[in-house]
Amino acid sequence: MKFSKVISLALAAALILTALSGCYFLPEEEELLEAPVVKASEVSYTTTTAELKDITRQVLTPGTIASGTRYDARFSDVGGNIKAVYVSAGDMVEEGQLLAEFDTYELDNEIALMEMQLTREKLEYEIAVEKHESENVKAKEQLDIDLMQLDLDKLYAEKEAAKLYSQVSGTVSYVMTCSPGDWVNPGVTVVTVIDITDLYIEINPSSEVGEFLIGRPITIRYNGEYFDGTIVRNKSGRQWDASVEGPLVDASGEDVLGEMSENIVVKFDDIIPESSAVGNIADTLLVLDKRENVIVISANLVKKVDGVDCVYVFKDNERVKVNVTLGLRSGSTVEITSGLEPGDEVIIR
Repeated sequence: MKFSKVISLALAAALILTALSGCYFLPEEEELLEAPVVKASEVSYTTTTAELKDITRQVLTPGTIASGTRYDARFSDVGGNIKAVYVSAGDMVEEGQLLAEFDTYELDNEIALMEMQLTREKLEYEIAVEKHESENVKAKEQLDIDLMQLDLDKLYAEKEAAKLYSQVSGTVSYVMTCSPGDWVNPGVTVVTVIDITDLYIEINPSSEVGEFLIGRPITIRYNGEYFDGTIVRNKSGRQWDASVEGPLVDASGEDVLGEMSENIVVKFDDIIPESSAVGNIADTLLVLDKRENVIVISANLVKKVDGVDCVYVFKDNERVKVNVTLGLRSGSTVEITSGLEPGDEVIIR
């Protein structure tokens, strides 16, 4: 009993010593890891290559194509039921050619009756002459003839008013849509005839009005095609001198004036569009300045830093600021006269 107690005490003492000795039975402490290294990602840029191009400063102005010679054929006095229209759009017509007419069936019958009555009156006059009637009788018969002729002439005039003739030679540009029997009111245009060798455009530019000088060449764009044109009238009357590419002046330096008009008038030169172009919209392009084979970039790439124009280029894997000199501007583009070379990568963003 006493021995057992000694053994128990010995075991308890051993356990206490083991606990106080630390970590003999605990796992080894984990090794501390080094802090992670964060590498900065490379900056990427979107660039555009500086190239040699042409740049043009021009004024684009829309206008309506019209003809200097135009005839609108209308029944001016009375309306009526259409009998026939004898032309179609695109037809060439001569001055005095019949274009259309009203139905005059009842009028024709009235004319035929009046013509027979007039023939009868003339026969009665001849009988009076053969019978040696008195001068008063013959005078009465002649008066009846004259009065009847006046009435017949009125009917002839009415019939003629039911016909439309072209007052000019040219091309039919418009024909009213109608069928035989349709009623047409007076004053309504039935056929339009124009001279397609005399086409022009009236324009009213919102800028650079002083550059639109009489005699100055101008380009006309219509339906995807380009035509040569010339300014023939303007608001100031100032003219173009091709030898100096500026206003025409006299020996004293005063402007030599030409024909003025409310709007600027541009005339087609040798080649003209089809007649159906009349009434449609066309654009005029007046070239004010032009550069060929120069460096041209988008104007929004040019920045102003400390009052100096510059662009940013990607060179040797770096973003580099380059001072530039600007030249001709046109819309959203600009010429660079110094600071850039062809092939330079200009940074967009």
